[in-house]
Amino acid sequence: MSSRIINITDRHCEIANNVATPLPIPKFKRYTIGNLRGGIGKTTLAFNLSYMTDDLLVVDTCPQGNLSYFYDPNFFLNNTTTVRDLILPYLVPGLGRASRVAKDISATNQYFSNKNSFYVASSSDLYLLPSQMTTSLNQAKSLSGSQQTMAIDSMLYSLRKEITREMKEADLNKCLIDTSPFFSGATHLAWHATDALIVPVRTDQQSINSLSLLIDVLSNPASDFSRNMPSKEHRPKIQLIIITHCGWKTTKGARNEPNQQTKVFIEKARDIVRRNITHFTTDNADNHILLLDDFLGTGRISTALSKPVFLLNAGDSRRIDRIKTTVNQSVEKIKTELSYISNSIW
Repeated sequence: MSSRIINITDRHCEIANNVATPLPIPKFKRYTIGNLRGGIGKTTLAFNLSYMTDDLLVVDTCPQGNLSYFYDPNFFLNNTTTVRDLILPYLVPGLGRASRVAKDISATNQYFSNKNSFYVASSSDLYLLPSQMTTSLNQAKSLSGSQQTMAIDSMLYSLRKEITREMKEADLNKCLIDTSPFFSGATHLAWHATDALIVPVRTDQQSINSLSLLIDVLSNPASDFSRNMPSKEHRPKIQLIIITHCGWKTTKGARNEPNQQTKVFIEKARDIVRRNITHFTTDNADNHILLLDDFLGTGRISTALSKPVFLLNAGDSRRIDRIKTTVNQSVEKIKTELSYISNSIW
């Protein structure tokens, strides 16, 4: 095995055996989960991490609304106040502002009955937000002096301000934001609303490319993010890269050793982290990469039931699209991995 990733893979073996020491990284109150590509596990990770903590506000800024659906199976049928309603008054003068928008997850998802967790729902209208923000930003830039600064700050810190208010009203002390696979609009506001980023990266080249693109958007002075900055120029750092859909060697005695394909992508991710370490919360690349199994049948059942992986057991089965799907033995390892991720951020 390459010596470049030995610390990461050795730590994962310790995690799988419940003997790993905590990561030497700072902890924050607000995290945004995102990468500029779909299908890599953002919403699945957000859903399961939200179950593993308490006193939490979850904000769904992805217009697909899958996370909102996991919390409320009637989400797509409801006419409810959403995250867009929190943002829009900062873009369109004269609109009234909502309050106490966050909903108790336990009211609509039985598996959260012992949790003090709330969520702000998404809206398909968030697809329109990028063009609305562009128009409002151009109008703000036509102003001069302090008026321009105040207008831009108000807009770009809008989600941060509303999250702070919602957390205070519901007496919550943590926040997790799920984002869409594109930067413009709500994702832009989520980056200004958060303390640090958590970036899932699937074991494929497109996800590695999207990680590089995310860091470029975060750092490049010519990017939309850098060209449209509030006065304090808030630029979040990255806390963790979660390598998802990892595969493992099947030879005897190598149960927790990544297979060759997974090793390749761990090395590529680590190289990107090392070369861009100033955008991370410590100066050691090995502190920022964790591995997560491919959920397979476990994930399909979790999604179908809107039930956290932590509550599933090996052997549980369900018919999904008329095909019998079963939770396999790896679910216990997945629970351990998710617990370690949760303990690393909160």
